[in-house]
Amino acid sequence: MTELVKVSVDGVEIEVAKTASVLQACEQANVQVPRFCYHSRLSIAGNCRMCLVEIEGAPKPVASCAFPVCEGQVIKTQSQIAKDARKSVMEFLLANHPLDCPLCDQGGECDLQDFSVGCGQDKGDFNQTKRLVENPELGPYIQTFMNRCIHCMRCTRFSDEIAGKNEIGGIFRGAGKIITNNSNKPVTSNLSGNMIDLCPVGALTSKPYKYSARSWELSKNET
Repeated sequence: MTELVKVSVDGVEIEVAKTASVLQACEQANVQVPRFCYHSRLSIAGNCRMCLVEIEGAPKPVASCAFPVCEGQVIKTQSQIAKDARKSVMEFLLANHPLDCPLCDQGGECDLQDFSVGCGQDKGDFNQTKRLVENPELGPYIQTFMNRCIHCMRCTRFSDEIAGKNEIGGIFRGAGKIITNNSNKPVTSNLSGNMIDLCPVGALTSKPYKYSARSWELSKNET
């Protein structure tokens, strides 16, 4: 039998599994916490820092995807501390992001676009030159625009953990970090299309679909 603990999420007390993370507790309480690197089917990376929340008694905001729940925990997702922390993270994520939403195939269904409106601010302090990254050739299905990449590492974890081929990865560090393929070889996995779906921004898009239609022009069908 799963052991449960009581926690408070934005003033609402709920019971969650003792093994759950703070982010999972928020989801169980129907509270959306913005995130980029987290995915329920992948390992925890905790590198985007977008899911910061305030926990009563903690010295600073914590990454909710990687922080475990405990009995009596008081979680605040809408406190001023949490909002300011997410605004700062969003400013860093947008510092090098190109302003090409009108021609990006991800436009209209982009997590970065949505969360920048919900959690960002109307102007930033960054005024230096944006970085430029070469686009690696990943095969016949994946179109790359790596200037848009926010290093969430979803694609690399999927390649390693789900596809089982470890065909793409990250090299270098800091502002020079890039996501690329191994030894300039194309991605051969039959699951390569899932990497496109996992990308929360427009860094990986569908090559056959490129510039064919916008998301709001498509019909939704149950599959």
